[in-house]
Amino acid sequence: MRGMLYNIGRLEMLRKAFVLLVAIVSLCVVLLLFAVKKNNLFPFDILGKKTQEQNEWTKNFVHTKRTVPIPKVDAVNCTKIWRNDEQELRAAHDYQQSHGRQPTKNVRHYLQETANCTSYLLNGGFLSASVDENELSFPLAFSLIVHSNVEQVERLLRAVYCPHNVYCIHPDNKSSDDFHSSLRFIAGCLPNVNIVERPLSVEWGKYSVLQADVECMRLLWRHPRKWRYFINLTGQEFPLKTNKEIVRILQTFQGANDIAGCHDKKFDSRWRRFLPTPYNLSVSKGSVHIVASREYVDFVINSRVARDFYKWVAPTHIPDETFFSTMNYNPQLGVPGSHTGDVDNKTRRHFQRYKVWLYGVKNYTGVCDGKAVRNICHFGVGDVPRMVVSPHLFANKFSYDYMPLAYDCVEEWYWHKVHLENVGQAPALNLTPYQMSTIVTKRYNGPVKIWE
Repeated sequence: MRGMLYNIGRLEMLRKAFVLLVAIVSLCVVLLLFAVKKNNLFPFDILGKKTQEQNEWTKNFVHTKRTVPIPKVDAVNCTKIWRNDEQELRAAHDYQQSHGRQPTKNVRHYLQETANCTSYLLNGGFLSASVDENELSFPLAFSLIVHSNVEQVERLLRAVYCPHNVYCIHPDNKSSDDFHSSLRFIAGCLPNVNIVERPLSVEWGKYSVLQADVECMRLLWRHPRKWRYFINLTGQEFPLKTNKEIVRILQTFQGANDIAGCHDKKFDSRWRRFLPTPYNLSVSKGSVHIVASREYVDFVINSRVARDFYKWVAPTHIPDETFFSTMNYNPQLGVPGSHTGDVDNKTRRHFQRYKVWLYGVKNYTGVCDGKAVRNICHFGVGDVPRMVVSPHLFANKFSYDYMPLAYDCVEEWYWHKVHLENVGQAPALNLTPYQMSTIVTKRYNGPVKIWE
């Protein structure tokens, strides 16, 4: 009897040891997979192509027509929303009173979905848009400064993704470990997407906002692909123009930069006590959002003038709104693509963002259908009809958990345009507003005047 009990005890111990061993092995496999993806150690292996064959793989997309898996919103008729149908807009508002948005994915989902990169890219829609020769000859570079809502970041990245462009993601160091891990899993399947290795803790109004963008600029500058324009994005934006449209628009710029600026004295308090500036530069207040030529980026990260001014703005308030703008509105420097006209010209148009500011606006009905956060409109469904007919490249801002139908309907509209492009029925694009803009007609097109 005692021997039987002894044998049963041994069997139970062996069973527990086996279960523990299986658990340890499984954990090791998960950790190994995470480490490989985190450090982007997977070779480029998409559709059977290796790293040295990336360019050949990219060329396979030229003139290829694809079926786009258009996201479809079930709650409302988005086509009617785009067309400003009042009844459908009321229905959308009523629906959102009781329906918010809950995240549907977590880090486990991204670990599983990206285990097979080919499946993830094909089923995830990253390869939905065909690429033509014009796009291929005009690659773009994007930075994405993000901090939350990985699903929203993934949807933005999917929309702007092309295999011949290059991308840099700067995740806020304060963001959750799951957020960082999920982004690593996604980027591990996209050979032209890089994540900043040592991200900063980004704080609004501080130097860190500018540092994050400049760090991505430097990373993208080192990329062997000779991209033509740089566009900086945040996680709360969405494109209003497809990659084909953006390329055609930027080709009309002829090297000009789309960077806002003004010399309004009400902003002087941000930097007054740190004057004088290096090289006696005239400080210009603009926006963090820029569309800049490759030659402009070369100047702002490599010239002695820009490096000295970059250090000077560090202690000032909201330096991201003055650094890029000042580089673009000091014509004595001869910065490529910079503005040679009157910096305070009120008629100058910019196209980089559809963004609604609500300074001093008490009743913004008809101006912003969403809510005001720091005097910026966070869009609602009533804003969609206005933005889809605007000439701007991107819309800012969408709160992912607020009036989600606005974001969803813009996304459906965007992918519908991509589908039409793929089947040779691209919507007409009016290039005249861009060609005739003073940012183009008043651009500087000569050699750099002051570098050191």
